[in-house]
Amino acid sequence: MTTTPLLWLLALVAGALIPVQAAANTALSKSLGENVPFAAMTLFAIAGGITALALALTSTPIPRLAELASAPWWSYLGGVIVALYVFSITFLAPRIGVGAAISFVVTGQILAALTIDHFGLFRSLTFHLTPPRAIGAILMMVGVFLALRR
Repeated sequence: MTTTPLLWLLALVAGALIPVQAAANTALSKSLGENVPFAAMTLFAIAGGITALALALTSTPIPRLAELASAPWWSYLGGVIVALYVFSITFLAPRIGVGAAISFVVTGQILAALTIDHFGLFRSLTFHLTPPRAIGAILMMVGVFLALRR
């Protein structure tokens, strides 16, 4: 087996975990009296602990302050974005369902990814929007509509 199918499998598994996360976040929030911010804080504390453990178990050096300061300001937006995502999915899933929430999330991801790829934003590789890629995005939007039909 070549590396590419293994990477595809990793991406598929990571994607499959997103609705599991949404359902787990919902259960935690409900257990905490619908306290979405506290549920998110709890999740981030667990994530921070697991990340600290990963750092401790590897020989990866901790970056110097100068290295952290040299990163572009927008490269730290990931922390803000993941917090907004956790808040949003924890709020939305019990109200519109995990399937509908994830359908909108994935569609948003595809539209943003195509835009980032087309313009090479955030120092990413450039992959122009082709008709097949545009059709794929349209099919995702049709998929959201179908996922909302009950």
